[in-house]
Amino acid sequence: MDLYSTRSRTFFVLRRLSPHKAKVAVLFSLILVGIGLQVYSPRYVQLFIDQAKEGKGSSVLMMSAFLFFGLTALRQIASVAVQVLAGDITWTVTNRLRLELTRLCLERDWQFHEKHAPGELVERIDGDVGKLNNFLSAFILKVIGNHLLIIAIAAAILLIHPVIGAVVIVLSVIALYVLHRMGNYGTAAVRGYLAESAEMLGYLDERITGREDIRALDANSFALASYYRGLRRLYRTRKQTGSILATSLNTADVTLAAILSGSILCIGLLTLRNADLSLGTVFLVYYYITLLLVPLRNIVYEISDLQQAGAALQRIGELLDEEDRSSPTGVRIGEFEGLSVRFDNVTFGYEETKPVIRNFNLDLPPNRTIGIIGRSGSGKSTIAKLLFRSCEAQQGMVSINGTDIRRIDADSLLTLIAYVPQSVELFEGTLRDNVTMFDATVGDELIWETFRMLRMDEWARRFADGLDTTIDRDGMNVSAGEAQLIASARAFLKRPKLVILDEATSRIDPDTESATRQAIEELMRDRTVVIIAHKLSTVANTDFLLVMRDGKAVEFGETRLLADDPSSEYARMRKKAGGGG
Repeated sequence: MDLYSTRSRTFFVLRRLSPHKAKVAVLFSLILVGIGLQVYSPRYVQLFIDQAKEGKGSSVLMMSAFLFFGLTALRQIASVAVQVLAGDITWTVTNRLRLELTRLCLERDWQFHEKHAPGELVERIDGDVGKLNNFLSAFILKVIGNHLLIIAIAAAILLIHPVIGAVVIVLSVIALYVLHRMGNYGTAAVRGYLAESAEMLGYLDERITGREDIRALDANSFALASYYRGLRRLYRTRKQTGSILATSLNTADVTLAAILSGSILCIGLLTLRNADLSLGTVFLVYYYITLLLVPLRNIVYEISDLQQAGAALQRIGELLDEEDRSSPTGVRIGEFEGLSVRFDNVTFGYEETKPVIRNFNLDLPPNRTIGIIGRSGSGKSTIAKLLFRSCEAQQGMVSINGTDIRRIDADSLLTLIAYVPQSVELFEGTLRDNVTMFDATVGDELIWETFRMLRMDEWARRFADGLDTTIDRDGMNVSAGEAQLIASARAFLKRPKLVILDEATSRIDPDTESATRQAIEELMRDRTVVIIAHKLSTVANTDFLLVMRDGKAVEFGETRLLADDPSSEYARMRKKAGGGG
C-alpha cells in the first residue's frame, strides 16, 4: 500500500471515511454554513461603520450590530457542532483501524512476530493510529475547512475590489504551494524517528519482560547501558528531526509575513488613489485579509502534525502490506466423525538454511492418539505449530482429512483444532472471561456443563464468586495446575476434532493433579489427539508413539508393541528411565 505521496494518503483517508457518507455530508454542510457565516457577518460591521459615518439613527445602528452578533453566535454553534461530529467520525474510523491492525497482528505467523517486537506493535497500533486520528481531525477541520475558507475570502475580496482580490489570490496560491511543500518536507525524517522510537519501546518491553533473568544474572548494568546508548541515538535523530520541522515552520512564517505586508501595501496604495472606497469597505477588506491569515496560520501550525501523520500513515501502510500467509477464504472442512492428520516429506526451519525437521512423514488415523517424545530441540513443538499454521512447511505438505491445510479456511481450521500449551496465558478478568476468551455469547450453563463433562466442576465451586472470580494479570493469583484446568476448559468449549497437548501436564501441582488428569482424559475422548511430552508416562496410554531426534522420526509404531519390543528405541528409553517414565 503506497502511502508515500499526498495523493495516496488522501485516497486512503477518503476510503476510510466512505462508510460514513451520511455523517460526512452533514459535517461538510455544517462547515460550509460556518464558512458562509464567517465571511458574510463582517458585512454588517462595514454597514455599521458607513451608517455611523452618514449619521444614521441609533435604532439603525443597533439593528446592524444585532445582526452581526446574531450571525456570529450561529457561527459558533455551527463550529461546536462541526467539532463534535468530526470527533465522532475520526474516533470511529481510527478505532476500526486499531481493530484491523490488532486482528492482523494476532493472525500473523511467527515470522511476522520475529520481525516486530511487541512494544513496536503497540506503538504502531496505538501511537501511529493516534497520530492518524490527529491527521483526520486536521484533514477535516483544518486542511479542508481552511482551504475552503481561503477560497471564500479571496472570492469576497475579489467581488469588493478586483485588483486587491487578484493580488490576494496570487499571494494565497503562492502561500498554499509553499505550505504544501513544507508539509511533505521532512516526512522521511519524522518516519525514521517514529521507527527508532518504536524499536526503543520494543527493546524496553523485552527487557521488562525478562526482568527476572536480568536480575538473576546480574545484567542490570548491561541492560541499562544498552538502553542509554539507544536513547542517545534516539536523541540525535530527534534533534535532526526538530531542525527540519523548525525550518518548515520558519519558512511558513516568512511566507505569511510577506502575504500580510504585500496585501496591506496594496490596500494603502489603492486607498490613496481611489477616494471611492468607503471607510467601511476599507475596514472590510482589511478584516478579510487578517481573517485570511487565520486559515494560513492554522495550516502552519498543522505542518508538524501533518508530517507526523504522513510518517505514521506510511508505517501503517507497511504493516497492512505485510504478507499474509493464511487462507481466509479457503476450503471449509465439513462435519466429520474424526480428523486424520498426514505429514508428507515436510521440511521446515526457522532459518531456511537450518531446518528443524527434515523430510518428516506421519500418518495418523482419525480419533486416535499419538505421543511424540524426544529431547529439547528435536522438533516436537514445531510439529504442533505446523498443524495449526503458526508455521508454514517450506517443503512437503501437511494435510487434514486429505486437504492441504494451506487451502483450508483459517477460521475453519482454528475451529477444528484445540491447542493446550505448557505455559498457559491468562488475562486480567473473570474466570468466565478466561474460559470463554471474552466471548459474551457463551452462556454460564454451557460453561458449567463443560466443567461437569471435564469433571472439574468440584474444583470450580471452590471459588466463592464462582465464574465471577477475578483472575489477575498473567494469572498471578492461580497456580500452574489451575491454569492448566482453565486451558482444558477453553479447549473443550470449542468441541474440537483435533487436540494438541504440548507438555500440558508438565507443570501440574499436587492440589490439582487429579482434576487436571481427569479433565485431559475427557478432552482426549473420541478425538484425534497429538501429545507432545518429555515424560514417558504421559504418552504410555497413547495408540501410537513417535520418537524424534534432530528433526527426524527415528521410530514410529503402536505404543504397546514398541513397549514390548526390547530392541525398540522407546523400550530402551523406558528402561533407562526406570520402567515407566
